[in-house]
Amino acid sequence: MKIDINKLNKTNNYLKGHLDALDENIRNLPIEYKKRLSQQFFSVNSTEIDMKIKGNNFWVSKKIDGHLQLIILDDNTIFMVGRNGTVRMELPCLNQMKTLLEEKNIRNATIGCEMYVQKGNQRSRVYDVIAALSEPKALDTLGLAVFDILEMDDQSFRTLSYENVWQRITKLFPDDGLVHAVETRQVKSKKDIRNIFNEWVTDGGHEGLVVRGDMPFMYKVKPKYTFDCIVVGYTEGINDHKGKIKSLLVGFYRENNIIQIAGKVGSNFSEDDRQQLFDFFSKKHIESTYIETDNDGIAFHMVHPDTVIEVGCNDVMLENTYGKPLLNNLLQHSENRYSRYATIPGVRFIYPMFERIRDDKSPGMVDSGITQLKDFIDLSSPEKQITELPKSEILMREVYQKTQKEKVMVQKFMVWKTNKEEADTRFPAYVLFYTNFSSQRKEALQTDIRISSNQKQIMALADSFIKKNVKKGWKKISS
Repeated sequence: MKIDINKLNKTNNYLKGHLDALDENIRNLPIEYKKRLSQQFFSVNSTEIDMKIKGNNFWVSKKIDGHLQLIILDDNTIFMVGRNGTVRMELPCLNQMKTLLEEKNIRNATIGCEMYVQKGNQRSRVYDVIAALSEPKALDTLGLAVFDILEMDDQSFRTLSYENVWQRITKLFPDDGLVHAVETRQVKSKKDIRNIFNEWVTDGGHEGLVVRGDMPFMYKVKPKYTFDCIVVGYTEGINDHKGKIKSLLVGFYRENNIIQIAGKVGSNFSEDDRQQLFDFFSKKHIESTYIETDNDGIAFHMVHPDTVIEVGCNDVMLENTYGKPLLNNLLQHSENRYSRYATIPGVRFIYPMFERIRDDKSPGMVDSGITQLKDFIDLSSPEKQITELPKSEILMREVYQKTQKEKVMVQKFMVWKTNKEEADTRFPAYVLFYTNFSSQRKEALQTDIRISSNQKQIMALADSFIKKNVKKGWKKISS
């Protein structure tokens, strides 16, 4: 038996539990499967179909905005497990899946599906699934769209071509109903893909396409999304790029002067853009108790939230690889300064790029507000989502300096206890952060980071870092 039903609890007329209810041999399966899909997926916007999609034969599926699930049939027992580790049994769609498989004399199977809310001609959203799972009367609206088979009656499908997998899916599952094969068309040209995109997405309002071909990867095709965002910070380039913008920190306005940080934008600037934006934003500095760094560890200069830019991206992510919600910081703009207000489940832009300054837009909820994300996140009860995390505690901080003629070098070692590991398992208990600055080095600022669940271990790591890097000539200037 692959599942211990005694570890599941009755919730809203179905059984629900966690990975500890599963046999150890399959506990990592949902995470491993999602990672494999992520490695094979390429995000493409609709203008890049001809340029980026490779191959000759294509299976074009309608992308469904739901929850990825693995369905496991183990003799007479059927259950589903999501990528976040939630296990469920006794849902109407699971019972229907079992009936369909048993009619074909299938005894064991692992099947990839998207669980979504069936709303007739209306598009399902991720948050519709969450709402339906919490309402017993809505459970029979949850459907399963089958798009993959991993194993079936001891035969592995993982290395087969998608053509063979799809043939098996269509023999087992109908085109419609509570459980069905995901709507898919086989085509032979990129022109056909464009036509299907126009039919299903542009005209039909669906989320996008998933394109599989005769090459060992897949494409997620969506419209190019654009958002009007408020700029709250910038980083400056170094060496030859000093005096130019490196990246911008952007967000969306919420009520009461709260700004939700949504991402960092560092591409699609011309050199003139970088120069002019630096000249513009370098005069708009503002005090801030909140510190954010770019992908290279360079701290953002925080600026007055009075400039709106258009940001384009290929996709918007809501969860990480493990199915956990992505978190966005909320900043409060008050008395001419920023302070961190809270943390909230949010978004991350995929391949964000600068499009233009929107001089015709104003800062605030109307022109640069969070309502632009209404198609991605549930905005109905934002106050329930806000999570105030415990403050971190600095355990050790030492700064060393060394000067050689005009060359200034600084090393900083800092250890802190996050106090967040119990509230959110994505946070480590302890962090060591090392900064190495050299004024005349090509890469002036270098950083390193270590994490641990044990205070004794993290302090030992800090001691070893100091012994390794602080040699003769270094002077301790702060602690």
